[in-house]
Amino acid sequence: MSSLTLIAFEILQSEAMTPGLRQVAACTLLHAIELAIEVPAGTHWAVWRFFVSSNSGSSNLHRHEIPHPVVARDAVCLLVDSDSGEDAQDLALAVLRGANVGEVTSTDLLAIAERALTEGRVRRLGWLVERVHEARGLSPEFIWGLRDRLAASPLPAVRALAVEVGALHDHLDECFTARMFGDEAPIVRCAVADQLDKIGHPDHQRALVLIRERLAVETHRTVVSACHYALGSLIRAGGPRIRQWEPPAVDDH
Repeated sequence: MSSLTLIAFEILQSEAMTPGLRQVAACTLLHAIELAIEVPAGTHWAVWRFFVSSNSGSSNLHRHEIPHPVVARDAVCLLVDSDSGEDAQDLALAVLRGANVGEVTSTDLLAIAERALTEGRVRRLGWLVERVHEARGLSPEFIWGLRDRLAASPLPAVRALAVEVGALHDHLDECFTARMFGDEAPIVRCAVADQLDKIGHPDHQRALVLIRERLAVETHRTVVSACHYALGSLIRAGGPRIRQWEPPAVDDH
């Protein structure tokens, strides 16, 4: 084992060392882990807990992974904990990449969703759900269940996330879409338009109809803009062109 990693591990473990020196040691060990260099037992956990306790390292963890199941489970606990701060939440999300995503269960996602009470937590939940779905795929039943749970929230940002989560299953649920298009919050209606913008070809026609129906009654400028953008995207992607009204030609003679 390299003497450098041994010294770095000793420095990281020593409370007598300055925070700056321990930070350097943690980053050294983080690079060693990434390069598959042998490190002392307990290094992954020590590096992770140092970053958490010092409220630092988010930028490092976005660039480098700490693949370890115990670290991953601790990160999930931070996301579930209602009392964990924004910095700890950011660190937890940063470390849940690569192999660590496999440690996130469907039960974890539901538990995190129950605590999605701030805009920051909502964004993190949406990102994590998408990451887990990409890594191993979430069943349509789970996606629909999580979607409906989020859609029942009194918070508009959470209901908007419900629309995004529902779109992970590549199938247009007309009843749900129509209901969310009628939501009182503009942010939710915009989320619906944004997701219809990405709908697959089999559902193009129905998506166009839903957007046009919404435009017939919509008054909020941002939502109207989102609907027009989605309408244009769908038409360019292969939907039927809308024939515009033109005034009759005037005969000058």
